[in-house]
Order: sequence, then structure tokens, then C-alpha cells
Amino acid sequence: MKKIKILIVDDASFMRDIVRKGVRSLYPTFVTKEAADGSQAKSLLKQEDFDLILCDWEMPKMTGEELLGWLRNESSKPETPFVMITSRGDKDHVVKALELKANNYIVKPFTNEKLTDVITKQLSQSLGLKANELRKLGATSSSAMAPGTNDAMSLLTGGVTKNKASETASKPKEEPVKGVRPKEQSIAQLRWKDLKTKCLIKELTMNSVTAVIRGDNDIPSIMEMVVFDLVTNSGKDVSRINGYTYQLQAREANAESEFVNITIRFIDGNDPDKQDHLSRYISSIS
Repeated sequence: MKKIKILIVDDASFMRDIVRKGVRSLYPTFVTKEAADGSQAKSLLKQEDFDLILCDWEMPKMTGEELLGWLRNESSKPETPFVMITSRGDKDHVVKALELKANNYIVKPFTNEKLTDVITKQLSQSLGLKANELRKLGATSSSAMAPGTNDAMSLLTGGVTKNKASETASKPKEEPVKGVRPKEQSIAQLRWKDLKTKCLIKELTMNSVTAVIRGDNDIPSIMEMVVFDLVTNSGKDVSRINGYTYQLQAREANAESEFVNITIRFIDGNDPDKQDHLSRYISSIS
């Protein structure tokens, strides 16, 4: 039986994990391979065929836009379905992705449901299968499961062996990075799923932000993907920095605390433009 192969391209390992786990949540037997940028993806695409490419737009070395251009105009498999993943949801950006002949697009942050809906729609169309046929093709079978993947430790460690899990647990903790506390009130925006909220920045580093949000509304959960929208220069400069919820803490010692401290860890460390914007902003508020 044919094995469906999906190529995941993103310079942030955390994002690749999110996409991979999203794929396997509905299609556990699909084969997934990963590339950290467009250049690595290009090398893989020269070596083997894929049924679908899920690719980030902004990456170092070779962007998603450049990879898509190469795929459509120079590769031996120009018809390979290509879904662009971007943190920019404005109309012009979406139109540009479609003009480049992307088959579809996903705007960060997204849910597993949104990701799998796009995957199902695209593969059903390109493979000529109904949605239920595709799900059956990607369903788990006892013969497809690796030994031990159904035990309790595997469920907790995501399939990592016990020895590997122990090695991971024994690694020293990261040293905390000293942050900058704004001299004046500094407001930004957080986005997750289809929700967004204003936040008051309390501490900012090149790797994370700690902010205050209202706790009486929906808030992102731990490890949930979040986009930190940073606007400077009177609204002329906008950076959409991808991250995940690292910590949540009530600001008052009671169940009715109106405000919550939230810490977001960034995953765009390899994006020079975002890092430069972040650095300049930190300098301006310190």
C-alpha cells in the first residue's frame, strides 16, 4: 500500500514539531520528513518524491517563496502540492502566495483542526481520494506501530525511548537570560488560534517576553503556539514573532485574579530581520 510522504519545512524546530504532531494526530502512518530551510528542502526534493510540502514563508538561506519558485519552474516535479505557512495573514500576502502558485496557505497561529483540514482537502484533491478514504489510508494499524509505542512511557514521551527520555531529563537547565524592563508602558499584541489580546510588556529579551494579560478572557494554554506582534516606529515597523506559551501565573494569590503573567518563548532565533527588529526595540525601551 502506498505510503503518503509529507515534507515539513521550517527553520524553527518547535514549529516543525507542531506541524509533525498535527499531521500524525489524524494521519499517524503518514511518513514525514523535515528540512530546516528551503535549501535543505531543495536537496531532499531532488532525491525523492513527496505527496505534499508544508513550508514556512520566512526562512534564512532560502525562503519558502524561493523554494516554491524553484519547485514550479526548475524541478522535475513541478506539480507537487505546496501549502505555504505564514504568520502574515493580510490580504496582499495571501494573494502573493497564490500568485506564486501555492495550492493553499495556513496563517499562524493555527489549530490542529485547521492544519488537518487543509492537508485533507489538498491530498484528497491531488490523489483523487475521498476524505474518508484518505483517513483510512493514514489510520494506525497494529502492524504499523513501532514496538512499545502503546505503553504509558511512550504516551508521555512522544515515542522517545526510556533511555533517551532519561538523557533528556538529565540535561542541565538553561541559564535564565536577563531581560529589559520597559521604562514606560509598552503595549503589544498576542495572537493564538482565532483569538487575540493586548498585553503589557513587563520584561523582554531576545528569547522571550513576559507580559500581563487579562485573566477573565480566553488565554493560550501551556505549549500553545502564539504570535507576538511587535509594532514600532509609529506603526511603520511590524514584526510577527512566533513562539509558544512557556509559563502562566496569576498576579494575585486567589482564584479571582483579574490579570495573568504570561511568558512566551520565541522560536524565530534564525530570522535575522526579526532579531534585528527585536534588538532595536529592546534598545529603545531600556
